[in-house]
Amino acid sequence: MMFIFLFFTVLILAITVRRLGHKPVISTVAGAPLMSMGIALKSVGFVYFPHVNSTVFYVLIAGAFWILIHYVFDVFQKDFYLLHVQDPISSFSIGTWIASVSIILILLSDQNISSSMNILFYINLTFWFIYIGLVIRNYSLIFTNLKKYIDQIHGGLLLTCVSTQSIVISGYHVFTGENWTVPVTTLLIIGSLFYILNFLLIVFRYVNASTNDLTVNWINTNCILHGAISITGVALTFSHPAAFSLLYIVWILSFVFFLVIELIEILWAFQRIRKLGWHHGIFVYSPTQWARVFTFGMFLFFTERIPAGQHEWIDVLAQLLQLFLPVVIVLLIIAEVALMSMQIDRQLRSERNGAID
Repeated sequence: MMFIFLFFTVLILAITVRRLGHKPVISTVAGAPLMSMGIALKSVGFVYFPHVNSTVFYVLIAGAFWILIHYVFDVFQKDFYLLHVQDPISSFSIGTWIASVSIILILLSDQNISSSMNILFYINLTFWFIYIGLVIRNYSLIFTNLKKYIDQIHGGLLLTCVSTQSIVISGYHVFTGENWTVPVTTLLIIGSLFYILNFLLIVFRYVNASTNDLTVNWINTNCILHGAISITGVALTFSHPAAFSLLYIVWILSFVFFLVIELIEILWAFQRIRKLGWHHGIFVYSPTQWARVFTFGMFLFFTERIPAGQHEWIDVLAQLLQLFLPVVIVLLIIAEVALMSMQIDRQLRSERNGAID
């Protein structure tokens, strides 16, 4: 009943907002805040803030309804294909929708809400198949005209891997292990192949970059380079929990990529501040920035699930990360919510001023 009440409340609010003349622009990557907040709730909220779990969970569901309703509006206005599907690079972001639903399924399981989980899972799985068909089209367009698209390639392509591994993880929360064992290996291999392919494309893009200026070249979604390894590791902790050597290899790889990518991002931030100033350098909002929250949260979730007692130095590192990362994730969420709120406020002011003029 609570979900039905939330849906109709959000629907009425969305219709009212549009009738008042406001038309929120819901980007293709709008699923990123949902998947980011969801994994933050899973890796941080359940461990450190259990008293706010239910409230944040229902806010997350309301946000999912808001985005879904506006996508339906796009369909009715015949803008959906143009806005979300046509471009072979930006349409990779549809993977955030699949990952968001997967994370909602995980949270439903944690909240002991099992009704209709199977139906939602199969809807998500069907949508994943459709997404893979779209991705095949995208790769065909990219490889037949690589010169045109090479400078647009970024970490968002790794959402193919993220969405696939999210299906693996959510499946373990919907079904018993025995009923979900058979398709898991295939999905894990597909997700891993997507990672390798997109990693090579991203490396090729930067090897052939015409400039070393990170303010021009670096994209927020590149942090998914380590986030996609982390979610693959989490999937392995469910599918092969006793494969200690494999889990540690993947975790070390994820940790190394985490350090390298975040060092690049620190350098990128300094270059942007020097070139554009504090306000335009880092205090600007983009939905793609939520990818950073997601990747940090997923790495923390992976670290929390790594078996202890096998390697002392890994245990020490894991304990330090479990102290450090929750603070960073909470600060990142506060920063993103603040920047998003200011962006919405500016848009509303601009619309009002335009109406007055």
